[in-house]
Amino acid sequence: MVSTPEADLKARLDEMGLLSPIDPEAYSRWKPAPRLETIHGRVGGFLGNRKANANLLLQGVKELLDRDFELRDGIAVDKYVYSRPAADDIIDDLASRCDFVITCIAD
Repeated sequence: MVSTPEADLKARLDEMGLLSPIDPEAYSRWKPAPRLETIHGRVGGFLGNRKANANLLLQGVKELLDRDFELRDGIAVDKYVYSRPAADDIIDDLASRCDFVITCIAD
């Protein structure tokens, strides 16, 4: 019998007494978008979590991408609570206005 990578990962996490950081409800609800051929001239979304270093990191990434790929626009938005997923209205707004979205965790 061949085991799946997910089963192997779960078994290894169980052995170490660790929990998976993946929220199964969120994972089943959202799937990654197809990969873009390029981000040149695209609209980027930058989703922060209201922590100072996360916003600094996102601002730096935004500036680098704008310099290297001449973004058409960069939309910076913060979610309301750093420890919770972004609200549906934030996700929907970014999805409708942006070609790609970058988020980060930084304390």
